[in-house]
Amino acid sequence: MPKVTIKIKPSACILAANCVGMDPKLFQIGSEPYVELIDANGALQGTEYTFEAPDGKMEGIEDAVDSCPTGAIIMTRV
Repeated sequence: MPKVTIKIKPSACILAANCVGMDPKLFQIGSEPYVELIDANGALQGTEYTFEAPDGKMEGIEDAVDSCPTGAIIMTRV
């Protein structure tokens, strides 16, 4: 399984929520004025989260990241 880090740039996030619609088990709209990350158990991870992504889920994560109209989401493989 590849290990990835997802980062949200709060200053660039406009809450379009495309990412939430595409992967609601990773992205959520909370009380902050930007999207936040959640882990597989639903625990809040804030604006940066490193985890091992199942191979079959990588394409969906990449699509969610690419769906951000402002480029506020950055994914790197660790």
